[in-house]
Amino acid sequence: MRHISKRERWLIVAAGTAILVFILMQYYVLPYFDSLAVTAEKIDIQSKRVSSHRRVLRGQDTVKAALEETYKQVALMETGLLTSRTDALAGAEIQGLVKDLAVSRGMAFRRSDLLPVKNISPEYSKISTRIEVNGNIHQLADFLVSLESSQKILFVEEMRIAPVQMGDLKNKQIMSTLLISGLKTPDKSNPPSDRKS
Repeated sequence: MRHISKRERWLIVAAGTAILVFILMQYYVLPYFDSLAVTAEKIDIQSKRVSSHRRVLRGQDTVKAALEETYKQVALMETGLLTSRTDALAGAEIQGLVKDLAVSRGMAFRRSDLLPVKNISPEYSKISTRIEVNGNIHQLADFLVSLESSQKILFVEEMRIAPVQMGDLKNKQIMSTLLISGLKTPDKSNPPSDRKS
């Protein structure tokens, strides 16, 4: 039997150690570092999620305050709605308001036609009236300003203006046809007469 020299013994130990180190690195150390990288990624993602949730929770008070302010603004604006609950009374209310505003500006109120009620959302219905008035252009301008500054929310959807006498430049009288609408809360006791299209 051949005797193993010190040098050969040292090479065998070194090769065994290298194999052992290789196996340890391949199956334990490198997978551990890979799992650390994956864990670091997961921790980074989770920390971003936590930060996002914290921002939302911190902003919750801001959202509540903004929501309360919005409710106050809506309540304030709703004071401008027509006060009558039923469609028939709301129609009479808008016709009376428009007639009073026109007459107070010196216009001659000729006629008023009520249009069907339109439900524009679950919360609001639109009441419209088509009116015909006579007066001069300054009275019409005053009337339009009074509609805009009225305590009730009234708006002009259509307007036609024509001279009372064609060809007479001295006669400043005009005839105006306007479609004026207002908003109210829907009448819950009657089925909707018109759906939002």
